[in-house]
Amino acid sequence: MKKIILNSIIALTALMAFAIPQPAHAQRRAAALEGAWDSVVTLSDCQGGTLAVFRAYVMFNAGGTLNSTDNTPPTRHGPGLGTWERLGGHSYSAPFQFFNFNPDGSFAGVQKISRTVTLSTDGNSYTSVVAFESYDPDGNLIFSGCGSENATRLP
Repeated sequence: MKKIILNSIIALTALMAFAIPQPAHAQRRAAALEGAWDSVVTLSDCQGGTLAVFRAYVMFNAGGTLNSTDNTPPTRHGPGLGTWERLGGHSYSAPFQFFNFNPDGSFAGVQKISRTVTLSTDGNSYTSVVAFESYDPDGNLIFSGCGSENATRLP
């Protein structure tokens, strides 16, 4: 009888530990980069000349995948797909790529983006250093550039 009561107490204690909700800041620390983000991206020619400024939504999924879409016309490129991983501390690698299209809708090649993301201490914003490369349909590099990104977590 004592063994049954002891096992019941242990099981109940373990169950309660999982049932007690964590504070929001603890959940965010555990999830780190996971979640939806609203970002402003500035692309340049790496010489100080701005090429484009646009907004993007990025979803960092559990397990290390990501999805990205932005407010450029959808006829120019498809959604971005990629991965992310923690490098250490508040730093992450988050490369992704998408298909580019010509004005007539034909395939124009692939855009590859690499970036290092630095998450803020409170976990509600990040900045990133961006490098991008555009390839033609045959895989030849057409041009490349630099950029930056500032993002805030979507509620």
